[in-house]
Amino acid sequence: MVKKLVGTALFLSVICLPAHAIRTEYVDAYAAEPATINCLKSSATQTMRMGYNVLDGLVEFDNYAVLRPCLATSWEVSEDGTTFTFHLRRNVKWYTCEKEEYGEVTAHDFVSAAKWVLTKANASTIANSMYNNIAGAKDYYQGTCADFATVGIKALDDYTVRYQFVKALPYALKLFTFPLFFPANGKFIEECGGEFGTSHDKLLYCGAYILTEYEPEYEHVLEVNEHYWNRQAMTIERIIEKYNKEASANGPELFLRGEITTLLLPGTILDEWMNDPVKKTMIHPHNHTNMAYFMAFNFEPKYEEEYAPQDWLEAVNNLNFRKSLFHGFDRVAALITMSPYDYKKKMLNTYSRHGVVGYDGVDYVMMGGLAKYTQGDSFDKEKALSYKAKAMDELKGKVTFPIKVVMPYNTGNVDNVNRAQVEEQQLENLLGRDYIDIILVPYAASGYSSASRNSGKFSFTELGWGPDFVDPLSSFDPLMKSALAGKWSRLYLARDYVTADGRGQFEAMVDEANKEVRNLKKRYEMMAQAETFLLDNAFVVPFYISGGGFEASYVDPFSGYTGQFGHYSLRKVKGAVLLDKPMNMEEYAEAEQAWLKKRAEELKASPYK
Repeated sequence: MVKKLVGTALFLSVICLPAHAIRTEYVDAYAAEPATINCLKSSATQTMRMGYNVLDGLVEFDNYAVLRPCLATSWEVSEDGTTFTFHLRRNVKWYTCEKEEYGEVTAHDFVSAAKWVLTKANASTIANSMYNNIAGAKDYYQGTCADFATVGIKALDDYTVRYQFVKALPYALKLFTFPLFFPANGKFIEECGGEFGTSHDKLLYCGAYILTEYEPEYEHVLEVNEHYWNRQAMTIERIIEKYNKEASANGPELFLRGEITTLLLPGTILDEWMNDPVKKTMIHPHNHTNMAYFMAFNFEPKYEEEYAPQDWLEAVNNLNFRKSLFHGFDRVAALITMSPYDYKKKMLNTYSRHGVVGYDGVDYVMMGGLAKYTQGDSFDKEKALSYKAKAMDELKGKVTFPIKVVMPYNTGNVDNVNRAQVEEQQLENLLGRDYIDIILVPYAASGYSSASRNSGKFSFTELGWGPDFVDPLSSFDPLMKSALAGKWSRLYLARDYVTADGRGQFEAMVDEANKEVRNLKKRYEMMAQAETFLLDNAFVVPFYISGGGFEASYVDPFSGYTGQFGHYSLRKVKGAVLLDKPMNMEEYAEAEQAWLKKRAEELKASPYK
């Protein structure tokens, strides 16, 4: 095999501590317990955040979103781009929740983690990102081959691990920053059996922090790993997450009393804080993220008969009915409840968010027919009413009007509660209560997604997803049977849009685009054509970008390790810096310009593209 060296150990990601950073304890409040703390099992935000803080991967993105070596100090890629060989950092140790050394992190741990993910009985909800990409992984996952030695993940020795992909992928190296590819000690997995990853004492830690206390619906405590290989980059010694069922509502008071470190301001109190001369000095913009939210139609309703699921099923499979909601949904009315000062920046006209993927200076959302949506506005009263009339005519005798529209909402999120109420009133007032009857169903914050989304107990609801790597393919997971079948909107069950081999038409278009791995412009154009088809047929209603708004925080918003999306990524507590006072608007603007300039320099200098 001919190899070319693409990774070296020249870069060490170190965040310098400003002279005025005197705080060392980060405290946060949360309203919902994560379904799991095992990042090999789920990509839920809370689970991912935990994984990033307590485990390391082969490579990572620093605070400028520049790719750096992490547990791998160097690597080679085969000439055909399908095989990656990583050489590991030595003397990195595993620790228990009691901070006791367990053993050394070796190449075998990456193999053990992959085997756990690819064992179907372990029910990893993100296994598809591994078995769709790694050679031999799908056969092992599906049980058609019982020999893990056939999977393209091998420890060549204690400090060398090799991955073989099914084909060259333009985003392959960046996949290794995803917690799904993090290590796990095989001996420890065997000791834990089926309880692996279910509590803090059923996990081992090799990252910046150790989860020393984990009491669900009370408190999580993470303490810095004193033996961490990059210890000098960690300035926060302790992370405390306190359970508060009403964290969203109680957050402002908790912050003002000094009980929590950071606060994302609910839209309901923005005016008060903006007009208070003292509180205003604590506020600065909150970064938007790569995560996009959309209103999803459910093509397999599983709620009670009292809500007439068969009527909904008939209606949702009618194109004119979907278009009536697509054009009747007023995003401004909904968004202004949580972001009255910057709602225009949050609005989204396409399923994928802008500013994440592009080619040769052209943003992805301007490709393949998407420009007409990007430059327009889906909300159109006249169109909505016109499609309503057509839908009522076509559905006459097949359903009983008004169509019951089951729409769940999260009671633990003040903005979500207010938003749902506005959406109900706006849609019913525009389209008429003779046509739709929106039924708001409350769910507790803990287990919200499992109870309302995964269960299929909704008609029309707000869902969000952030890509795991810089490629349109990663944004499409919630819509693909091959990725998250049965967990989201069940788009592949839409009538009249099924291919001869049983796939949904949208998924078939994405699969075809995914075959193009060399010509990125062509790949993105084909992906954009598939997304245009998605919008033309009103399978989803684009809504908003997460993040944004305003926050009051002692965290330096430009510190902390991040993901490959830079300013749009979820920032980690790992590597973050706490300030002696919250950054205000003017300070933020100045720091942002300095960060952007430094990031451009770091990206240009980095050998890891």
